[in-house]
Amino acid sequence: MRAPDPRGLRWRPLTRAVASLLALAALAMLAPLARSASGVDFDIWMRVVDQRSVSLQRALQRRDAASAAQDAREIERVYAELQTWYERAGQSDEAVKISREGRELAAAIPSALTREDFAGAHDAALRIARACNDCHDGYKPLR
Repeated sequence: MRAPDPRGLRWRPLTRAVASLLALAALAMLAPLARSASGVDFDIWMRVVDQRSVSLQRALQRRDAASAAQDAREIERVYAELQTWYERAGQSDEAVKISREGRELAAAIPSALTREDFAGAHDAALRIARACNDCHDGYKPLR
């Protein structure tokens, strides 16, 4: 068995430092890409909220509490993503507020359904649908 090369031991800390700096540089270069991907995510979130909102209202009309609760939980998840997106993008406090309120409305639906309060769940679902229309023109990001 050979003894380790003493010159190699001196280079290891330098190699680690260079590798760390390269990793940090790569992360710094990827950060803008992650932010730009949020615009794509935004469009997907809008479609999900729209589709789930329609599905939620249909499930409530059928009095299908399980399907309605599932749609509401997905809408809540997306509104949480939107809220975070608006906060990180430095958007208007109003856009953050609308996202938070949408999340809270969606979160209230499963508990209303647990109490068999279909009228309350339906009211929250309609308020979500109206909020989409009210918010869309003012806060949809432009590319």
